[in-house]
Amino acid sequence: MSASHNEKPPIIIVKRHAEHDDSHGGQWKVAYADFVTAMMAFFLIMWLLASTTQSERAAIAKYFTTTTLFALTAGNGVMNGGQSVMNGADAKLERLSPRSQDSKRGRHDDGNDRSTAAPEASRDRIERQRFEALKAELERLMRQGDLRAMADNLAIEMTPEGLRIQIFDRDGAPMFAPGESTPTPRLAAILRVIAEVLATVQNPVILTGHTDAQAMQRGGYSNWELSADRANATRRQLEADGLVGNRILSVEGRAATDPLLPESPLAPRNRRIAVTVLRNAVAVARREGRPPDDAPTPPPGYLAP
Repeated sequence: MSASHNEKPPIIIVKRHAEHDDSHGGQWKVAYADFVTAMMAFFLIMWLLASTTQSERAAIAKYFTTTTLFALTAGNGVMNGGQSVMNGADAKLERLSPRSQDSKRGRHDDGNDRSTAAPEASRDRIERQRFEALKAELERLMRQGDLRAMADNLAIEMTPEGLRIQIFDRDGAPMFAPGESTPTPRLAAILRVIAEVLATVQNPVILTGHTDAQAMQRGGYSNWELSADRANATRRQLEADGLVGNRILSVEGRAATDPLLPESPLAPRNRRIAVTVLRNAVAVARREGRPPDDAPTPPPGYLAP
């Protein structure tokens, strides 16, 4: 018998696998990812509830329920000290600014500050856009929003100092009772809306009280005390409505020295409260006790304070 007949036949092993259940292949991963995302959102909400005040939580809720484009773009009022879309350019400019003292000065032989001129101009332009957005939102509320019924008591204008909101008396619609400093319900309603709008920016605010030329007949209590008391009552109302107290730079009473209608010193419009949102350069100058001589030339359409 030949050798080929002595060779063992090859052993073939056939392994059969059960059919794979494709319906359970990767769906658990998707479900687990959804669970982790939900838990992350839950703990984020718990952290926000624990680390924010009641007014901040109200601002966050308004951010997510607002229907106006204006409120969505100015998010730095939601969390104090945070950065919003409108603040993003400012932060970028600060990061790009030179750090060293010599570079910060950026002085050339001709004495011009060329290295900081462009960032400052850009910051001023962004700030002006914010104020224009504030003005547009307040005017919208006066036309068709919460301020519509009180629009005749309001005047809004841009000045070299910033945005000025004048709240004045009208015949039959006073902001304060005669000789008193307690806000009427009408003024309280106006201030509540103004506080909500001002929460969308972080600029300092000054409050100024004005009276007409009618002299007070109450011993040593004059229009000076009355105008100051009314401005201070306005401050308390704004703070109660959510405006952060450290944003108020000053509270002033000017009596009848700055009438809105000089030709009619007894006119109701002269009895008013001025809420001025200051430009940052003006606020710094006021804190340092100097005029804002380094401020850029106001654009066309700005009114003198």
